[in-house]
Amino acid sequence: MARETGTKRIEASERTLEILGFLAGRERTTATEVAERLGIAKSTTHYHLKTLEDAEFVVRERDGYRVSLNLLTMGHDVVSQMSTYQAGKAKVDELARETGELCILMVEEHGYGYYIYDNRGEDAVNFDTAGNRKRLHDNALGKAFLSQVSSERVDEIVERHGLPATTPRTITDREKLDAELETARTEGVAFDYEEQLNGLCCVAAPIRDTQSDDVSVRGAISVAVPASRAQDDYFTEELPRAVSDAANIIELERQDY
Repeated sequence: MARETGTKRIEASERTLEILGFLAGRERTTATEVAERLGIAKSTTHYHLKTLEDAEFVVRERDGYRVSLNLLTMGHDVVSQMSTYQAGKAKVDELARETGELCILMVEEHGYGYYIYDNRGEDAVNFDTAGNRKRLHDNALGKAFLSQVSSERVDEIVERHGLPATTPRTITDREKLDAELETARTEGVAFDYEEQLNGLCCVAAPIRDTQSDDVSVRGAISVAVPASRAQDDYFTEELPRAVSDAANIIELERQDY
């Protein structure tokens, strides 16, 4: 039966997705644990898991259930069709070669930043990024994106996801965040100084859709460096110029896809 919460929702579908999300955060989980942790009857849990197994979204193993790699394939298929990815992949590769650093391409969805592609130059820090989902307030990519959307949209994202601290340097105050976004809007780039990960600093530029009547932001591109290299003109001038040029070219080439 559909329940009314502003719009009609299918309760059985919500329950299935809740189970899938619960499984995704664990290596393997028994049906009993799923039922107990989510407060679902064991018989109902087994029906949902059987449905997911038959549809090849979960795998049943001797010691429990896990999410199947089918979701990985679906994610790759979605990313490969994105014009931001198609236009941005080569520029990320080029930027990584030119700077020798870790370069990342991000798009936003539901108020999160999704790292859809990366490349590492010869001096790059070894930091796992591609496929990760991050909040937007504690990193340069997210702040570059937020600097290009309306204050109402920022309000929505902050209300939904909050401003939790990832490191001691994370901005958790809305006024301070707004000040950073205004600076990023003026300068065309955003920075983070060990705000998402201790020892890692980043500079990022937004990727906008300049061909639409109402210019909108499509993602962001960044260069990440160890804090020891986030010094002087290299981090405040050279890398911002390189990442801004890359973003600009992606904006121009997106229209070809």
